[in-house]
Amino acid sequence: MKIFDPINTPLTGTNLIEASAGTGKTYAIAGIYLRLVLEEHLTTDQILVVTFTQAATQELKDRIRNTLLKAKSPLSKGLIKDDPIHRLVKKHENPALAVRLIQDALIDFDNAAIFTIHGFCHKVLNEHAFETQSLFDTELVADQTDMAREIVDDFWRNHFYSMPREFISYAGRKISGPEYFLALLAKKNAPDMRIIPELEFPELKSLDEFRNIFKKLKIAWQSSKEQVIELLKHPGLSGTVYGSTKKKTTQTAFSKRDLKVLSMARTMDRFVDSTSMGFPVFKEFEKFTATKLAASTRKDHIPLCHDIFNICDELYEKGTALESEMEQGLLYLKTSFFTYAGERLPEKKEKRNIQFFDDLLLRIKKALEDTGGNELASAIRRQYKAALVDEFQDTDSVQYEIFRRLFDSEQSVLFMIGDPKQAIYGFRGADIFTYLKAAGNADSKYTLLENWRSTPGLIRAVNTLFSNVPSPFVFKKIEFENGIPGEKIQSMEVNASPSLIMWYWESDKHTDSPKILSKTQAVSLIAKAVTDEISRLISPGPKRRSDDESDGINAGDIAVLVRTNRQTQIIKNSLLLKRIPSVLYDTGNIFHTSEARDMERILLSISEPASDRRFKTALLTDILGVPGHNIDSADSDPFWW
Repeated sequence: MKIFDPINTPLTGTNLIEASAGTGKTYAIAGIYLRLVLEEHLTTDQILVVTFTQAATQELKDRIRNTLLKAKSPLSKGLIKDDPIHRLVKKHENPALAVRLIQDALIDFDNAAIFTIHGFCHKVLNEHAFETQSLFDTELVADQTDMAREIVDDFWRNHFYSMPREFISYAGRKISGPEYFLALLAKKNAPDMRIIPELEFPELKSLDEFRNIFKKLKIAWQSSKEQVIELLKHPGLSGTVYGSTKKKTTQTAFSKRDLKVLSMARTMDRFVDSTSMGFPVFKEFEKFTATKLAASTRKDHIPLCHDIFNICDELYEKGTALESEMEQGLLYLKTSFFTYAGERLPEKKEKRNIQFFDDLLLRIKKALEDTGGNELASAIRRQYKAALVDEFQDTDSVQYEIFRRLFDSEQSVLFMIGDPKQAIYGFRGADIFTYLKAAGNADSKYTLLENWRSTPGLIRAVNTLFSNVPSPFVFKKIEFENGIPGEKIQSMEVNASPSLIMWYWESDKHTDSPKILSKTQAVSLIAKAVTDEISRLISPGPKRRSDDESDGINAGDIAVLVRTNRQTQIIKNSLLLKRIPSVLYDTGNIFHTSEARDMERILLSISEPASDRRFKTALLTDILGVPGHNIDSADSDPFWW
């Protein structure tokens, strides 16, 4: 892979620039944009720049405009500095023409074609309505939840209402109801995702036999209940499975066995009740089966015999087989739901003349694949002579297919800029295999190695970690390139702290027990250790070790990254114990936070002003912060209220 040269890299064909965070990807895009203006004489509306968020779009606009201003300044004043931008404009043979080209680009910059991927597709659909068979007045909606809920409710009624009641009971235990399918649909983050395996609803062969055996059990249990209870109290059965027969004290009338068997019998009573359908069997049903009783009989004892145990054996066996069939049936419904939603959702949108973001992509892709797609692609290539795709690692298969059909051409220039390591995590629906396919199809591949964001010591530490592993990112096609500091490495103090420290917790050195720490214990100890280190770093007093570079660090200069939202709260609480302020950034539901809970308590008090209990609860919240002892003493001081 070649090092990307912002000045001399050819502006032709399909190019891929792979680079890590902090290596100047946005700077490279701005440099390519400037070269397209100066060398290819392209106007701002002929250079398409695409990224994936509104924030990134605005940042790109600012960065590109500032680059144009920076390039114009030395040309106008006749000064050339030792900077890539200035070296780039220096090689231009006609400075006066270069100034005019940049000036025109700045004047016309409001027309710059810098969009999100969805914004670009929306523009194409509007400008090429006939070629894409789009209506002019189609409304773009940002949230399709209500429409998706209608689809889910229809699917539930059409498929579940006609199912056997045993299946409905089983499904009710496995999934939460229609809301489950709504959440399932939300997980489909790639428009063209195919669900496998493709199934058919299985025949419930065991259902009739199960029902017949269950009827036998209901009749037999009524006449044999007391006998079965006495048999299950037999001392020959394992105390581990059926409870100990020993009584704790002479005053206790019942043993653990008595209580357990009684509980099992009551559960069986409810199971064979006239309103019960008998499926699925309850948790301890197996203990009534002849097979389980034989396996739980102690040596030198004969296994217990009774018709009930044999009937339960049959029912348990058929129930297991039926549950397996129903599991396949439920899996079929999950997969068929996507097909159902994929057909009904577009129908509803077309009827109401609305589109969601993913619909924009699918419609463009379909238009490019249909008859007339080549003409559409040619028209867009005439409009945009070059395309720069930022954050390319977030591209899915549909998005890549659009870019490929539009700009992977001899008449176009295409630069794809991204970090393949980020594609592994699937942010914004990214697909690592799509990225690898795109990388394989690129005419030229480049990389950026100079890191301008991290300190030299940290860059060396990361290089050491990842360069010693053959395939650090699993896929061999995703290589690790050693980073280079973007500024000269400064000599570090002999006693300065390392740039990267890995902590290893040896439980036997920090606890009295030789046992391996549980996850709960480890999280608590780690939170305390992290808090102690943060406290040390922000403390104005002398440090425990020499680390001059940590002087002047404030709490707001430190970030703590954890795996789960729950762990963020653990760290925050640990910091609060040392009076260190912190702010949470998580992906949880705002209504599940402690602040939301406190607000609810305050609003409940406002809604019931006559309730002393509600009022005191509201006062004790963190928002109002009245100490508990103040409320206790206030009862004897009416003026406090």
